[in-house]
Amino acid sequence: MTTRRSGGFTLVEMLVAVSLLGMLGIISWRGLDHVIDQRARISQQDAQVARLVRAIAQIERDINERLSDALIVAPDGSSIVLPGSMTIAADDESHQRVTILRRHPDRAGTVRTSYRLDQGQLVRLSVSREYAQPDRVLLLQDIAAFRTRLLSQSGWQDVRELQDARALAIEISIERDNGERYTKIMPL
Repeated sequence: MTTRRSGGFTLVEMLVAVSLLGMLGIISWRGLDHVIDQRARISQQDAQVARLVRAIAQIERDINERLSDALIVAPDGSSIVLPGSMTIAADDESHQRVTILRRHPDRAGTVRTSYRLDQGQLVRLSVSREYAQPDRVLLLQDIAAFRTRLLSQSGWQDVRELQDARALAIEISIERDNGERYTKIMPL
């Protein structure tokens, strides 16, 4: 007696096919989830870099708009390392403060603008006779270090090492808590 096989799939073949489709679905879902996570992480990093670029651009703008040395009367015995409208000071913990004397953007007069690291935040302070209180703007958070170096004829040096040589450029370095470091060099 001959048995005739009917056209179609057996139950075992159907179970294998459904299992394979299920495994493909899980793998695809995990891959899509990974892509979405990476996109969110990249988006967050882009926002951080954009804030950093704006902060460095603001520092550069303030340095470019500083008062000319011809307009500043320097006290006797003052250093000729930096332009007369700039000072860089460091405290005991090596936190640096960059101060720039610049024209007031709206009125006659000057504004003293300072950049400093304050409890992991890079802060911009502006003080003027017209302001009742200093204008304090938080530029960046999660900052581990804010440092400067100066370029002279003998190369890059720390502010404390540069004696009577005129600084040609300033290097602003910002280091994040995660170890990323950003540097910008600006001519003086």
